[in-house]
Amino acid sequence: MLNQSALTLSNITWLLASMAFVIAPHTLRLPIWVITVCVAAGGWRWWIARHGLRVPPWWLMGLIALAVAVGARLEYGRWFGREVGVALLIIMLCLKILEMRMKRDAMIPIFMGFFLAITNFMYSQTILMGLYMFGCVWIFIAALIGFNRINTEASLKQRLVPAGWLLLQAIPMMLVLFFLFPRLSGSLWSMPQDERSQTGLTDSMSPGDISKLSISEAVAFRVEFEGPVPQTEDLYWRGPVLTEQDGRAWRVYPERPIAKINYVPKGPSIRYTVTLQPHNKTWLFALDLPAEAPEKAYFLGDFQMRSGSPVANLKAYDVTSHLRYSVGTELTTKQLQPYLNFDNRLNPRAIAYGKTLREQNPDPKVLVEFLLARYNKEFEYTLEPPRLGADPVDEFFFDIKKGFCEHYAGSFVLLLRAAGIPARVVTGYQGGEVNPITRQLVVRQAEAHAWSEVWFSDLGWVRVDPTFAVSPLRINRGMSETFGPIGVMNNLIDADKFGLLRQIAFSWDAMNTQWNRWVVGFSQDRQRDFLEGLGMREVDWRSMALWLIAAVFSTGGVAGLFLYLRAVKTRKEPIVVAYGHLCAKLAKTGIVRGPHEGPLDYWRRLQALRPGIAQHVEPLFKSYVALRYAANAVGPSANIRAFARRVRRFRLNEITRDTQAD
Repeated sequence: MLNQSALTLSNITWLLASMAFVIAPHTLRLPIWVITVCVAAGGWRWWIARHGLRVPPWWLMGLIALAVAVGARLEYGRWFGREVGVALLIIMLCLKILEMRMKRDAMIPIFMGFFLAITNFMYSQTILMGLYMFGCVWIFIAALIGFNRINTEASLKQRLVPAGWLLLQAIPMMLVLFFLFPRLSGSLWSMPQDERSQTGLTDSMSPGDISKLSISEAVAFRVEFEGPVPQTEDLYWRGPVLTEQDGRAWRVYPERPIAKINYVPKGPSIRYTVTLQPHNKTWLFALDLPAEAPEKAYFLGDFQMRSGSPVANLKAYDVTSHLRYSVGTELTTKQLQPYLNFDNRLNPRAIAYGKTLREQNPDPKVLVEFLLARYNKEFEYTLEPPRLGADPVDEFFFDIKKGFCEHYAGSFVLLLRAAGIPARVVTGYQGGEVNPITRQLVVRQAEAHAWSEVWFSDLGWVRVDPTFAVSPLRINRGMSETFGPIGVMNNLIDADKFGLLRQIAFSWDAMNTQWNRWVVGFSQDRQRDFLEGLGMREVDWRSMALWLIAAVFSTGGVAGLFLYLRAVKTRKEPIVVAYGHLCAKLAKTGIVRGPHEGPLDYWRRLQALRPGIAQHVEPLFKSYVALRYAANAVGPSANIRAFARRVRRFRLNEITRDTQAD
């Protein structure tokens, strides 16, 4: 008889394995005690299945659930949110597996496992994560097939092959819903994020902050230019502007929003599209200086470009910039005061030196040139600057004389302010690498940079980069030319004499670009452009609903036709034809097999209503089940022919006379 519970060791192992696969990406984010609870619950459930033990009583499961709920509240400090919600979902699913008593109990963790797979996309939407979750869904379907297997244990092939076919059949409908289902204005994966920035750049800067990013291969954003890519020395991607200074750190000053930056262009404009990776802050990056803010964005008084909401998801925007300009000559003394402030309590040597410089060089331009010349002669550019103490600028400028861009920009601005010259620190990125396949500029975290802006009464704000004075190669050629390839993969690519790894790297980046454009970044606007490209001129929810209904019915009709033709082909198989003849003969007794009725259910009904006949046909039913559904289905052709001969020789009249005689 069939094991109705289906909670065999094999099925439990498959369920635990599928759950482990889908939880694995979360382990880097989960507290160690949550992982311990999940491993303990899974191991306990496997031990129960292995030795046929009883599951824990309901009161013990209740106490465990209460304990982990309180633990999650203490760990995360709240009941609601992405992190605590995912953690509780994982724990409760593991506990549900532990308390399973019958087959129907297994359906809940399997179906919830599909939902758990979706939660991984709240943290990462990369190609690799998509492929990995596709594999997790495949394993869950294979586990589901095992729990619904009739009479025998399913082999590896009997699990994975049907599961794979089910996934392939679902792909057309998935594509229809993805492209045609009406999109909301926000992103599908828009969820409350952590407070920390994900790009590495923040609204403050201390010595050593940006140098930590110089070893990161992560992509900050990609840029597609309408024309040729500008020279590397012109690629200053403006980000947070730091005005307030406390002696050690620089911070953002609360500037007021402005409608537009009033500057005078000194050259042609360039147009480009930025595809920004999520960083959970409001700043947007653009080449100095952007002419207009993109849609749902604005400028601040210090020329920062900000988004109306935090960039929690991939964001694409179009910008027009001018690389040569003049701006800010009309500022008043009150407006310039924030760019002259500094903390008198720290860095006394640097402050005194700045005042001395102003006495020796009354002309601000001469003073700036003098300082840049000193940086060029005495200082060294390094990825590993030493730690600084209580007076960081004093120690760096007068003693150590080794640093990264934030050391030079910060010390330069402080010295100018001490000399009475308005200045500020600008952070962002400088440079980038062109992918020859997509012709896009890829800007990575390693290109994070800090520079200075100095105000002159006749020129306004002027970009002055003291890092260029120390290491011109860094600005003209980029980080990789200055320090060599960044990261393990880039070192391997650089060492590849034949260029194969480099080509693979560029191809992979091109794939990521298309993935970001058509999957992660498939927003409401992009969906509208896509549908208009298909000929839908007026895209509204009514027309989209009609197209969606038509596409769903068309796709469903094609799939139904495919399944019908497959069923027709199956009915023509010799084993199925022979079984059909057997059922036709038994129908003469008045007991007709229903279209939904399997062989075992049909035989049990015969046994209940015609026990004498059921006894004679039992061997035929067992043979059919073994040939059709067993591990070696559909069996050798000789066995099928033998079964067909036995069906042909079967005489219902003779069995009826024997039954009546008895």
